[in-house]
Amino acid sequence: MTAAAQPRPAGSTLRGVLAAVGAPTVAAARWVAFVSGLGAAVLAAALRPRSWRRPVRTAFHRALHEAAVLPLGAVMVAAVLIGVRMVFQALYWLGSVDQESLAGTVLTTVLGREVAPVVVGLLVIGRFGVRTLIVLGEHARGGRIAALDAQGIDPVLYLALPRVLASALATLCLTILFTTAALAAGWAFALLLSPTAFGLFEFLADVLRAMGASNFVLLPLKALSIGLVVALVAVAIVLGAPALAAEPARLAPAGFGMMVLATLAVSGIISMVL
Repeated sequence: MTAAAQPRPAGSTLRGVLAAVGAPTVAAARWVAFVSGLGAAVLAAALRPRSWRRPVRTAFHRALHEAAVLPLGAVMVAAVLIGVRMVFQALYWLGSVDQESLAGTVLTTVLGREVAPVVVGLLVIGRFGVRTLIVLGEHARGGRIAALDAQGIDPVLYLALPRVLASALATLCLTILFTTAALAAGWAFALLLSPTAFGLFEFLADVLRAMGASNFVLLPLKALSIGLVVALVAVAIVLGAPALAAEPARLAPAGFGMMVLATLAVSGIISMVL
């Protein structure tokens, strides 16, 4: 038997398996650490008044318009569709068994805690996150980010800070609008198609009463966190993975997938904790 035909030692096979499992795990941990560090740097910069010079304020206003106004139409359409489907079904079926009083609890648990922040986050990804990827990718390929660094301008301060904070604030506002519009649309559709014991304000008051203290914390916390993560991942891909940013054909699909995974992960973690 030749040396090439001899079986590999068990220890070598085990090391190969561990290396195959450990390499992507270490890479994922490094990526999470990089995104977390970028987020900490952005939040620290946001608390310093001298960070908010006129160019940063201008970039923030522009990013806020892109993150909040551009997705607004899609958010309202999605709110009406989900409201008609979810809220109407809850009111109809609970009303058929004389349990309308449970509508607030059911809708708070499903719509407010889980559906609204995630749906809005996905729409913000499509209208703002991907746009951020494309714009920053063009900056990286055109040498603009390196030029900012060479001029002594912190790219994190000028490129990341406005977009991250605008994304978080826009996601929070859009989530509140989405939830309100979905509840109103579902109630209106239920009123048109079947009798309901609820007036609109009575229905909304019942939903608010069903929201415990944890829900008043969870919904804005989840919306803000999803908005932060969407923009942080978009910026981190361009700043931390220049090889990927140099390939436009790969940048948008890979970035979109990573932002979606980050959104779902953040939503799940916050729901488990709270």
